[in-house]
Amino acid sequence: MKSSKLVILLIILIFGCGPSETRTPLSPRFNHVVIQVSNMSQSVAFYTTAFDLEVTNELRKLEYTEADGTTKGRDINIVLLKFPGQDFVYEMSEVSLFDSLGDYRLYHHVGIDVKDIEVAYNRAIAAGAESMVPPRLVKAGNIETKQAFLKGPDGEVLELMQLVAGAF
Repeated sequence: MKSSKLVILLIILIFGCGPSETRTPLSPRFNHVVIQVSNMSQSVAFYTTAFDLEVTNELRKLEYTEADGTTKGRDINIVLLKFPGQDFVYEMSEVSLFDSLGDYRLYHHVGIDVKDIEVAYNRAIAAGAESMVPPRLVKAGNIETKQAFLKGPDGEVLELMQLVAGAF
């Protein structure tokens, strides 16, 4: 009995338990997207209620070292959120942090995959989203989706997308 348990343990150690243990993380890969918000508690409540995002970190102080070696710091209010079981980070920063860092007119929307667009759309509306385009069927090439566009608490544009046929 002991020898069979030892053989099984050795097999697990040599070959691993599955693909996730043998997979090498891709680099480069998308890591996060940042949106600016005016009211952090309102935005956290919206995204955790409407989409089941989970708060994974809250950052209040930023410290950085310049090329000349001087260290500077400032207060911040950043919340990091993730969908359960996913690595991609949805980062929210209260407006003051990125105000002077550039022009953000090229940002268009954040796409969110959903399994049932009607349920997701109604849930987002109930959480306070503003409807821009209600659910509709969209076809392009060999891809068919149901999509809807909403605005979040600060006017950020969100696309809900349910894949019906094809692949991206």
